[in-house]
Amino acid sequence: MKLKKIFINSIIIFLLCTLVHFGYTIFPNTLIGIFCPVNESIWEHLKMIFTASVIFSIGTRFIYYKDPNYLIKAYLRGMFSIIILLILYLPVYYLFGEILVITMIILFISIFISELIVNKLPIEKHQLNIIGAILIIINYLIFIYFTYNPLKVDLFYDHNSDKYGIDILNK
Repeated sequence: MKLKKIFINSIIIFLLCTLVHFGYTIFPNTLIGIFCPVNESIWEHLKMIFTASVIFSIGTRFIYYKDPNYLIKAYLRGMFSIIILLILYLPVYYLFGEILVITMIILFISIFISELIVNKLPIEKHQLNIIGAILIIINYLIFIYFTYNPLKVDLFYDHNSDKYGIDILNK
């Protein structure tokens, strides 16, 4: 895939992250809370990245190209973005705290590097959607579990509200 298309894909996923970020705020219910961040913790923002990657992959499958492996790519796109983001973001966060502009730049870089990796993987000739679907479901089950049962560690802590997990648990 050409670098220009990878860059455009990265911009689209980045913009989807922005939309997903506010999903639970606009529509606060259990179903939306599965896919969107329910607080400002790092953990919940990982869910945002994963959801944006899945939405993008499913959307592109039907909009502008017929990728037979869109679900495995959705999973890999999301997971690579999460891993790269944590590697780049956590040292900056622990040294300097939350700086929104830096966080947004790191998010975009993470998405872009993930796109580079996913689009170079040789998985075009294999039908891996079943594996991708299973991995996506497992990932959301993990997100659900830790949204309702967050560990009492910094990754799950919302410094803005001084809480862990979803609001119904903190009342």
